[in-house]
Amino acid sequence: MKYIKELHEKNKGVSAKPIFKSSLGGNTTSIQLLNNEKLKEHSSKTDALLICIEGKVLYQDEDNNKYELKSGNYVEIKSNVKHELESILESHLILIK
Repeated sequence: MKYIKELHEKNKGVSAKPIFKSSLGGNTTSIQLLNNEKLKEHSSKTDALLICIEGKVLYQDEDNNKYELKSGNYVEIKSNVKHELESILESHLILIK
């Protein structure tokens, strides 16, 4: 058994680590955002599911969707839609593509 927080350096503000790759091409990534850190605007070529497992983050995209994600909340991210994250508290998220 593994623990998500142990994948990331404790002092790195923004960290993304792959945790699973499917033989069918999908993948899962663990994301850490320390308090008041920002994952700059970016997009993905595929649809994705972002799940907050701990903490609190603000999600915002170019379609004017704005969500405050807390533990247990998730958002579907459409392909090629620019989006960004900003942490309110230290946060750990799972991204599934």
